[in-house]
Formats: sequence, C-alpha cells, structure tokens
Amino acid sequence: MLSPIVLISDDEPLVVSALAREARRTGLASVADTTSRHVLELARQHRPAVIILDIHQREDGRDLLARLKQDPETRECKVVILSGVEDQFTRHVCFELGADAYEVKPFDHTFMTRVARMAGLLALSAQGPAASGA
Repeated sequence: MLSPIVLISDDEPLVVSALAREARRTGLASVADTTSRHVLELARQHRPAVIILDIHQREDGRDLLARLKQDPETRECKVVILSGVEDQFTRHVCFELGADAYEVKPFDHTFMTRVARMAGLLALSAQGPAASGA
C-alpha cells in the first residue's frame, strides 16, 4: 500500500523542511511548494490526502483555498490552514471556504501526528468496507 501524501505549502523553507521530516516520521509521503505558485498543479498531480497551507504567502492562502475547493480535481482534499496569528475572523473565513482544520504557528509536536491520522483515515475509507473488516 502506498503512503498517503501530504502537500505542504509554506513560504518558510525551514517550516517546510520540518513538516516534511515529521511527515516521513509519521509514515506520510510529502511534496512541497515554497512559492505558493504551484499548489493547485501539485494537488492535481499528486492527489494528496491532506494539504497543509500557510495562509500568509506570496499568493494569499484564502485565495488558494478557494481555488482548491472549487476545482473538481482537488475539492475532496482535506486542507489544514497554518497561520502565524490567532484571528477569529480569518479562521471563520477559512472554514467558510472549506478548510478542514486551522492551526496557529508555532504548532505543537502532535500536529503532524494528527495530520497523519487524518490521512490514514481517508486512505482506509477510500479502500471501502473490506479494508476495515466490515
């Protein structure tokens, strides 16, 4: 069975590197974009189970989120928004646009474990009832 894929989009290379390392540790494969220019293309190409999307990048994360959720090829991907600030309005807007989770930086050591659990559950549900023993 192939490892679930997580797409990481953050303009901070150190954050991307740390998240990719944690993804590997938790059994996920990862692809990354540090420019925010290729998120939609990478999502279409790799069909990630989860997309980790920094809200403050060259291209606004809310715009990227809206485009991901409007595209028939990527709308089913789970999207976790990362933000450097706790802002209730932005959080609300992101959930309205279709975000599945919202995390504030710095995130704790359990963040990628939670992402891996989300991706693993999605992989199991994609396999159907036989995979879960039903």
